[in-house]
Amino acid sequence: MSIYTERLRLMPVSLELAQTLMKNPLAFYYKYQLPWNKNWPHYGLKAVMPIYAEKLEQDEEELGFGPWVIMDASGKRVVGDIGFKGRPNDNGIIEIGYHIVHSERNAGYASEAVDHLCTWAFSHPEVKGVEAECDRGNIASQKVLINNGFSHTGKNGDILRFKKEKKVHNPKPDCYKEGL
Repeated sequence: MSIYTERLRLMPVSLELAQTLMKNPLAFYYKYQLPWNKNWPHYGLKAVMPIYAEKLEQDEEELGFGPWVIMDASGKRVVGDIGFKGRPNDNGIIEIGYHIVHSERNAGYASEAVDHLCTWAFSHPEVKGVEAECDRGNIASQKVLINNGFSHTGKNGDILRFKKEKKVHNPKPDCYKEGL
């Protein structure tokens, strides 16, 4: 299962890939014949990988609701990663996060990846909204979220919260009224 955009390939991290990235990240680069990027996987991704792998071992349906690798569409380099922090909560909300390697920033890759991964998430009936957090000083990340239809919903100190809700199709036109 992969998502292809105009310029990117988004690939969910499978259990096998999670184990590879935890044990020997260079094996990932070798398997996909990619040039090694010493900045990926980054520390944040490495930290969540054991927890995510354990969730996948317990439930295969977790695939897609964790990290995804972002590669260029031709499969020649790693651009970064994106993903969710687990399956939707009881209110149908999931949280998204993303990281673009420094050498690939300012090319619109984060916006493109967020757009397509939100579309993937909203294709699941249980997902009602996607939330994100970012640092108040991270203007680039705020732009990614706002350009993808997220609204600023609050803050906790220097952390800003954003949310995008699933559009609900209303089969009745606004002018429709019962009994007329």
